[in-house]
Amino acid sequence: MTIASIVTAPSEISLDTVGNESFSEEMTRVIDLARDHVANVRDAVADYGEDVPVSGLVIVAHTPDDVFAECTTGERYDAVFLAQDNENGQQLWDESLLNMVLETADCAVYLETLGTKAAPLLPDPEDATDRDDVSALDTASNILLAVGPGPHTILGAETARALGSTYGTSIRGVHLYESTDAERFQQGRKALDLTEYVLSDFPDMECESRASEDVVAELLQEIEKYDVAILGAPTKQPLLQRLFGQSVPDELEPQPTTSILTVRQPSHALSSVYYRWKRAIERTSVGEDSPVLENDF
Repeated sequence: MTIASIVTAPSEISLDTVGNESFSEEMTRVIDLARDHVANVRDAVADYGEDVPVSGLVIVAHTPDDVFAECTTGERYDAVFLAQDNENGQQLWDESLLNMVLETADCAVYLETLGTKAAPLLPDPEDATDRDDVSALDTASNILLAVGPGPHTILGAETARALGSTYGTSIRGVHLYESTDAERFQQGRKALDLTEYVLSDFPDMECESRASEDVVAELLQEIEKYDVAILGAPTKQPLLQRLFGQSVPDELEPQPTTSILTVRQPSHALSSVYYRWKRAIERTSVGEDSPVLENDF
């Protein structure tokens, strides 16, 4: 695992001078702060997963877009995680950059939009605070998994399973559908069956499917009932507004309390060796009653 911080340098500064005596004193100070920040996060992550090698990296570039394009295409990384904090109207990442990553990344993408219930907690290097306080999920008690017929169902279910197992939370899978769209209902029902199968031995899990007159509006309301919500990368504008901290419907709280983890499955995943192997195992050893992974999920 690599913990990375991107430092944006003005276009007039040559990146070839990074670390040289002629390099800007102000930029050197910014880079040093970034290094300290990465070291703190790296150590905190290492404490949580002692068996996972963790390294730190500070990248100096003129445009973050180029860095993300290089890191998220090809086979360099299996996944990228981005935290988006909208506290005081300040966004950590530009919306266009997040859209670019969600649309073009070859690897899996996890985008966390933090709600007011879960302000990010990072250790002060001069404070001997227990690092168990680092994760905002430590106080989470329930997870909403939004289930739909899109291509990200498997990754969403597996992510919910991982978080629920680690933090001891309950999981509720919800599939909302328009009552007039029979085909959409059948596709969503398949996705819900698959979700139930992935989470079948999870101790505190339930799934439901229900009709809605306005799926997006009801989902936005449902999200705010939970500590954490997991969604497949959305395309509907109201959901995108919620993710990027833009205006939300009047019936919601002005400052949303729920943290949302958006997951995007890479397009090649379902044809990968892993998923072809998984399909074969399910078909031959589990039985006919188990849902089969299909290409339209």
